[in-house]
Amino acid sequence: MAKQRSSRKHRKAAEQEVENDDEVTVAAEKEEDGEPAAASHDDEEADGAVEEDVEREEGAGGGEEEATDAATGGGEEGKEEEEREVRFDELGLDEQLKRALRKKGLDKATPIQREAIPLILEGKDVVAKAKTGSGKTFAYLLPMLHELLKLSSEGRIRKSAPNAFILVPTRELCQQVHNEAASLLEFCTSKLRVVQVNASMSDKDIKVALSGPPNILVTTPACVAACISKGIIRGSSIKESLSMMILDEADLLLSYRCEDDLKALVPHIPRSCQSILMSATSSADIEKLTKLLLHNPFILTLTEVGHAKEDVVPKNVQQFWIPCDAKDKMLYILALLKLELIQKKVLIFVNSIDSAFKLRLFLEKFGIRSSVLNAELPQNSRLHIIQAFNARLFDYLIATDDNKSKVEMQANKGNKKDSKVSRKQLQQTLDAEFGVVRGIDFKNVFTVVNYDMPPDPAGYVHRVGRTGRANKTGASISLVSPEENDIFEDIENMLKDVEKGDTRCISPFPLLTKNAVESLRYRAQDVARSVTTRDIKEARRQDIKNEILNSEKLKAHFEENPRDLDLLKHDKLLSNKEIPAHLRDVPEYLIDPTTKEASNAVKLSRAAMGIDKPRRRKRMGFKGGSGKTSDPLKTFSAEGKSRRRGRNERDGEQDRRKRKKVEG
Repeated sequence: MAKQRSSRKHRKAAEQEVENDDEVTVAAEKEEDGEPAAASHDDEEADGAVEEDVEREEGAGGGEEEATDAATGGGEEGKEEEEREVRFDELGLDEQLKRALRKKGLDKATPIQREAIPLILEGKDVVAKAKTGSGKTFAYLLPMLHELLKLSSEGRIRKSAPNAFILVPTRELCQQVHNEAASLLEFCTSKLRVVQVNASMSDKDIKVALSGPPNILVTTPACVAACISKGIIRGSSIKESLSMMILDEADLLLSYRCEDDLKALVPHIPRSCQSILMSATSSADIEKLTKLLLHNPFILTLTEVGHAKEDVVPKNVQQFWIPCDAKDKMLYILALLKLELIQKKVLIFVNSIDSAFKLRLFLEKFGIRSSVLNAELPQNSRLHIIQAFNARLFDYLIATDDNKSKVEMQANKGNKKDSKVSRKQLQQTLDAEFGVVRGIDFKNVFTVVNYDMPPDPAGYVHRVGRTGRANKTGASISLVSPEENDIFEDIENMLKDVEKGDTRCISPFPLLTKNAVESLRYRAQDVARSVTTRDIKEARRQDIKNEILNSEKLKAHFEENPRDLDLLKHDKLLSNKEIPAHLRDVPEYLIDPTTKEASNAVKLSRAAMGIDKPRRRKRMGFKGGSGKTSDPLKTFSAEGKSRRRGRNERDGEQDRRKRKKVEG
């Protein structure tokens, strides 16, 4: 039943068999009106509907059966269907959404979109698993907006509470999804409203945002649970109005301790509410959420949304590694960046905030500007850093991986009381809804560098998933110390299993020679020793202070001027010490000839791809040039232009006469 009801692939295969059957073809030609065949098709549909009703009564078992069928079905016909490109115009979406997609320059649906959108439009509960950057956000936004636009045009929208919830694990992802939904509604004539709220907002601000109420609410499970407990949103209103609920990055929701919040929400969800789970991985958490919130869902598995190889690491991403000692990692980063052996933009992952600031201070000494993205920063500043990086206002971003898991692992070793204390301390120092590895759409990142290796293979996959998005080319480089060999082997084994015996999943990085590294060793070691623990603490304090001030400005200013991204600089110098001029450039005699050739090749490749520096505003200068700005109080003269010109000419004539006397 699942195959007949679930996949267009199987229906198409069945139609092909009918066309190829000579006897059926002859019989069909003899039929004058074709009614028997139509009746037979209707009977099959009716039988399928009856079978579906029976399976819905069977509960979770039916969902597992559908999952098995979906995982094994398809065959050669499935591959042919997968290769066929599907346009958004073919998916039955509202004309307003089609117009919005055309305005955004989007024409063809991705595999997850072409499979999930029809199922969601049919009203099915769906669990969809697809790799990072595959278009999962639009896979649920488009059918959700289609249904709301349809209800709005028919005057059937209930307004006692939001009609759709989109629950995400982090505030950054919350803002991102809100922006995507708003960008689609911008081109729609219907006045649907989408808002996002989070735990950092005051109750008063949340009440103002939810007044109306909006049609779509984007938030975190913790925030919506708090709104219900405080009476900001009434549970009875949710039961009356809610028609669709989406859980994005569902596999992360339970890891962010959202299980209790979701359980608090469940009693208020009407049984008629359609639920969709989107995830990049399969896990026990997904199964737990499926049983908690969904009713006999259709499960889109790996074989239905893409090849297994692409689902782990996209084939358009080249993977490299460099063996080095832990104490030499800054030296290798310096060589990669200063010798220009990797393409910009570059996202560098580290495992701790101290390491991030130490690396940033180290790179500053060599004139390499960067910014640090971490959980200590205010949310407005984090969002602005991401936007500025996406706008290419700076090329190097150092991101701290989420370190809550490490603290929790240590907490689990102690008793429950100690565990609670540790988690409380953790929540006081780190934003519990901060996440950078998953969900955030970093735009046009070409290179991901693992300065520190992730704790597990899944972390590696999610980090590498920040590049190669939307079928663009990308690269990842991992610096592997002897202490990290075990996790590196685990990653290689995982990739080999998926790649079906490919033994060169991660290749040695070929462009960086030993001579090139050694030529910079003396300088790098000298500078690294100058970056002390005290400097790191002071830099962290100064960065937080700057960003708190920025955050207050951001909150007021960027609500009215969202495009003024370069107003605040997140890559300005942290150290008060003067940077030696000789460290900014690498002398020609230190550059290895082989490395120089590789660097030139990278530059040519960059030029061929049309990657230019971001356009910055021209400073006001003489005749529109790039002259330096001048202080009008210092340059002001009470004399007119003609008087000044005459005085300058007289002074010049006197100077010429003096020179003639000296020469004579």
